[in-house]
Amino acid sequence: MLKSRSKQLGFTLLEVMVALGILGFIVVASHQILNTAILTNETSEQTIAELNTLQTTFRLMDQDFSQIVQRMGRNESGERVEQYLIAGRYLMNSQYDGVAFVRDGWRNPANLLPRSELQAVGYRVIDDKLERIYKVYVDSLDDTKSRSHVLMENVEEFIVKYRDDKDKWLDAWTEKSLPRAVSIELKLKDIDPITRIFLVPGSGVDNDKK
Repeated sequence: MLKSRSKQLGFTLLEVMVALGILGFIVVASHQILNTAILTNETSEQTIAELNTLQTTFRLMDQDFSQIVQRMGRNESGERVEQYLIAGRYLMNSQYDGVAFVRDGWRNPANLLPRSELQAVGYRVIDDKLERIYKVYVDSLDDTKSRSHVLMENVEEFIVKYRDDKDKWLDAWTEKSLPRAVSIELKLKDIDPITRIFLVPGSGVDNDKK
């Protein structure tokens, strides 16, 4: 009688195998759920980081374009150009469009730094990276190199358009005056093109030709 009870208290080989199979399924399912959660979290963090980078870039552009001044700058050769806004395809060795100008509002409290509040600024794409370049001194000599700051990577296109006094968008800007607005189209890898419009303190027409 005792031997019979002892047999009833144990597990059969089939029961053990079924239990192990269920345990294995639970482990595999848990691993897949955990892996999916990790990948989703990484994707979300990457998306948030890209959005933050885009917002920072466009906020900086808005500050720059809204404070353009009517002051002529210099090209790569150091020659003065009879334009307040210098623009063109492959300008400043850019892979795509390039744009350069002089802006005001570069803070210099109590004139403590040996520079003015004007800043020569430009945007270009080098090695698929959107760069903001600037010079400490607007009228610096040729051997004074521009400083650059990478804003975004994986850039596949950078298109700049200009709005004239007739509210027409132009692919190029050759007037001495400033346009009324500037449109920036940015194409990043695996992301649809993004377009932003920035108001510029200009009339879109050259007053010298009136």
